[in-house]
Amino acid sequence: MAERRWQPGDPVDWDRPGELWTAGGLHSFVVESVGARTGRTRRAVLGYLEDGPDAWLVIGSKGGAPRNPAWVHNLEGEPDATVVLADGTRVPVRAERLRGPDLDRAWERIADEALEYVAYRSRTKREIPVIRLRADRGADPS
Repeated sequence: MAERRWQPGDPVDWDRPGELWTAGGLHSFVVESVGARTGRTRRAVLGYLEDGPDAWLVIGSKGGAPRNPAWVHNLEGEPDATVVLADGTRVPVRAERLRGPDLDRAWERIADEALEYVAYRSRTKREIPVIRLRADRGADPS
């Protein structure tokens, strides 16, 4: 029998997460950020779109809920974070919230590659943030 694929809600090995997916089939990885309120390490499994060789786009949809997910607030407070890839490779990143034409281009791409997020966008009145995580190769990956 084939091994069952990871699904949202399943346990995650935070140090070596393996292949992760959104409910819509988008590849996912673990993002470690600093809690804006607590200062403690926080982890989230986030779907992503590659944005060049050293960057990824993540979408703060929270399924179209009225409020942004906590990780968006955390990254706005402290934009330095870490992406943990499937094999456990840790990549220091810096987060940047897209605005204006960059945000418009990102949503055009999302509509082509990750249609479930367009549906989430239609469920809420808030602007769903799109965050670019860009590798910071000079930072310490620990």
